Amino acid sequence: MIRLRSLVAALAAWTLVAGGLALGVAPQVAVAGSPDAKIDQQIRPCFGLLLEPNLSSGCRVKHYRKHRPRYGTGYGYGQGGRYRSWVDCDRSYPGEVSEVLDQLYEGDTLTLRSRDGGACVDSLNITRSVNIVVEGYVPSRGRPILAVPVDQPCIKIAPGVAYVVIEGVGIDALRAGSSSCIVGRATELALKDVVVRYDGDGSALDLSDSRLEVANTTFIGRTRQAVVKSTGTVMVDNVEVAATAIGAAFEAGDDSRIRDMRVVRLGDWTGSSRSRNSAGFVLAGMNRSQLVQIEGLYVDGFSRGIYVGGGDETTLLRPVVRDSDWAVVVENADVRVMEGKLEATDVGVYAGSGTVYASDNAIAGVMRAGLFADNGAQVRARDNRVYAKPGGCEALITGYFDGKLTCQPWFEGPELFRTPRDRARQDFDGYWPASIATADVAAPALAGGPPDPRDASAAAGGPVGPGSPQPYVPARSQQGGTSR
Repeated sequence: MIRLRSLVAALAAWTLVAGGLALGVAPQVAVAGSPDAKIDQQIRPCFGLLLEPNLSSGCRVKHYRKHRPRYGTGYGYGQGGRYRSWVDCDRSYPGEVSEVLDQLYEGDTLTLRSRDGGACVDSLNITRSVNIVVEGYVPSRGRPILAVPVDQPCIKIAPGVAYVVIEGVGIDALRAGSSSCIVGRATELALKDVVVRYDGDGSALDLSDSRLEVANTTFIGRTRQAVVKSTGTVMVDNVEVAATAIGAAFEAGDDSRIRDMRVVRLGDWTGSSRSRNSAGFVLAGMNRSQLVQIEGLYVDGFSRGIYVGGGDETTLLRPVVRDSDWAVVVENADVRVMEGKLEATDVGVYAGSGTVYASDNAIAGVMRAGLFADNGAQVRARDNRVYAKPGGCEALITGYFDGKLTCQPWFEGPELFRTPRDRARQDFDGYWPASIATADVAAPALAGGPPDPRDASAAAGGPVGPGSPQPYVPARSQQGGTSR
């Protein structure tokens, strides 16, 4: 019986299978009746489901295309760029400018942005040629785009860097200590539309053995050193220097040209020995092969207005010196002074050694001499007009003096103010140039304060300086000397 039942069951099963194959529905029925078989059939060929186990998408696995980075300047981090060449000073952290600067290639341009008045706090060390420019920023008082940490230089240029160009940048170094602001050696530096405010024991610009090109730039410094110092080739056009002791000191290593430079003294140390020893423009240390042409130089408020020492030939064309003790001082140099307007309380043009060629100059307010030659120096003068200070020397002598003075200086103590202009001078904290203008435009605005009846220009019948509407023809009753 058991064998019969087994045989009947086997025949029945075979019949069902054979019938299903004939109808073509047996596999579907088997699969439908076996859930494990169904799952196994779906996942067996999909090897990628371990990475994307989404059974609803079957075996279709998404493959994302890898982004290809773009190389070149200007592409920021997170945008596929290798490096960027700009810094937003409104949101920057201290030292960020140096980090971006280190990633630039030779000759790249670094852009500083500041639309909300923010400043980048950093001290830059430049080791390759670079251009530094600004975007959305114009220099103004109290709004620098580069603020320098305490006792740090603003920009230090490594020796041998081919060139550095800085345009439109406003720099504040108000606690510089012994560090100068912009420092470099054996390089080329170009400054355009730059404003530097410096307070320390060094200089706002200290460049040696280099080529300097400056245009439309202002330096404001409170320091006992020269605010601007440079040795080498100097090319200056429309530059203003505001200083407390010494304005600019140049040593030309090659032919140089200075045009429309304006040097004014700040009032911070007025009435001290520092003002007595002050000097506006110094050109010294040259050998006998340089030719320096200075046109439109304006110096106001320094004891020694213009000092020239050494050099083959220096030309001062249309210089203007106001409120000085000695307007032009020459030692061991050949200097031509032409068409100048010189205001001095002691001597107009002093030649300690060398030769001075003076022509068509107006010298007013002197109490010792208009032209003074000493120690064998020579003065060759023609068509100069010299006017004494009212109540000063009774006679003026030009040429050789042999150590004999016509009268004693009127000032004995440096504590005394020379003119009301001294008392009205702006100090470092409040000074800001209204505009960078040439001497012919800017000089009349420096009068500042009521006119002084004892002023040196009183004998000349009007203000001594550029823009005077009349020639220097004094009234006969006030003339205290000859025009020799």
